[in-house]
Formats: sequence, C-alpha cells, structure tokens
Amino acid sequence: MWLHNRITRIKTKRSNKVMKCDICDVNESIPFRCNYCDKSFCHLHRIPINHSCVSMKEYIDKKNIKNNNTRNSNLKMLIPKIRFSKIEILHLSIATILVTAVGLSLNDYRYISWQFLSIFVSAFLVHEFAHKLLAQFYGSWAEFRTNSYGLLVTAFSAIPFIPFKFIAPGAVVIDLSDRSKFGRVAFIGPLTNLIMGFVFLILSYQYPLIGYLSIGAVFNSWIALFNLLPFGNLDGQKIFNWNKIVWISMMVCTMGLFVISNT
Repeated sequence: MWLHNRITRIKTKRSNKVMKCDICDVNESIPFRCNYCDKSFCHLHRIPINHSCVSMKEYIDKKNIKNNNTRNSNLKMLIPKIRFSKIEILHLSIATILVTAVGLSLNDYRYISWQFLSIFVSAFLVHEFAHKLLAQFYGSWAEFRTNSYGLLVTAFSAIPFIPFKFIAPGAVVIDLSDRSKFGRVAFIGPLTNLIMGFVFLILSYQYPLIGYLSIGAVFNSWIALFNLLPFGNLDGQKIFNWNKIVWISMMVCTMGLFVISNT
C-alpha cells in the first residue's frame, strides 16, 4: 500500500511537470524556459530567435558581447606580447650602434642621412624582431644576444676603407626542440628582408626620383642573401636542414631581387 502511494505521488509530480510549448502547444515533460521572457517552449522553439522573444534585443546584445570577447581573446593568443629583458635591450643597443656605424662608413662618415640610416637599421631590427616574435608565438624563450666574434666582425666592417661589409653582431637565441618550428623561426628573418626589398623595389619604380628607395631594395636583398648562406649559425643553414625546397625557393627569389635591384 505504501509502495503504491509512493508510485502514485511520483507519477503525479511527473504529470504536473508536463507543460505545453507556448508556440506549438506540444507537451514537454522537460520544458525549456526562456531566460529572457520566462515562458516555456519545446526543444524546437527554445532559442529566443525561434519563438520571436519579446526581449530579442537583449539576447542579441549579450550574444554580440560574448562573440567580441571570444574574438579578442583569440586575437591575443594569435598576437603574443613581445617581451624584452634589460640585458636584451643592452645587447640590442650595442648591436644597433655598430650597425649604424657600418651604415655611416659607407659614406666615409662624411654626412648623416636619417633616411639612409632608418632603412639600414630597420632591415637589421625587423629581421631580428621577426625571429623573436614567431619564437614567442610558439611558446619559446627568445632573446637577442651579441657574441664576441660577431661584434668584432661588425666593428671591423665599420672601418670606412674596408670594401666588404658584414653585419652579424648577434642573433636571437631560442629554445625550441621542434625541428619544423625551429626552421620556420629561422625562415621568417630573411623572409621579412625579402618582402621589404620587393616593397622598396616597387616603390622605386613608382617614385624614381627618391634614390633611397632603390638603396632599400639593394640593402634588404643583400641582408637576405647573406643570411641564407648555408654555413655556420646563419639562418640559411637552419632552413636548409629543415626544408631544402623552401631554402632553394627562397634563395632563387632573393638572388632575383638582388640582380634586379642592382641593375
């Protein structure tokens, strides 16, 4: 008798929960209650848009805010914050001073042209920043460090009467064990110089009276070509070990830019 009464009460409670959809009058044992208009609906009309909710504007506003927050968070993940330590800033400053000296030596230190120096120094800095940014995007520690041999060679190149100029004061040191990611980080440095070189080349044809544009094309092609050499710790050796087809394609494009910009 007790069990029968218990079952009856359960059935009664369940039957009390059955509600009709306010749109199609379908009975729902587990109805969906709208958080905006507080009415009950079946699974087909539970979304505010499907039952023409009176609070549609509020629903759309909240959805847009949610989508914007999601987009912003994804954008922050795609564009990591580039970080510099004090020691890295010191090493970058020393390297930039030497690179500037090499640029001035091309004019025998007779006059300073901010247009020429900006093109000259940006080719070096953008190259190194590209390495750093991609490495940090992959979650690696990445900081620029000078080395004694590179500083010596760059300082030697700053002597005016030295015919050959080498700019290798240091490099971005990274911590990546993945061969593909390591190769891509090496690849993006010369790629930035190649892109900048072609941009300067196109602009030099559009504005032939601005001589610095052709100089920018020549210099960026030279920086890319030098770094693509498959020797030592240069980017070319790392790219060659990662993907030989990519290295060959990059070298062909760079040599083409070098020849065109020097004619």
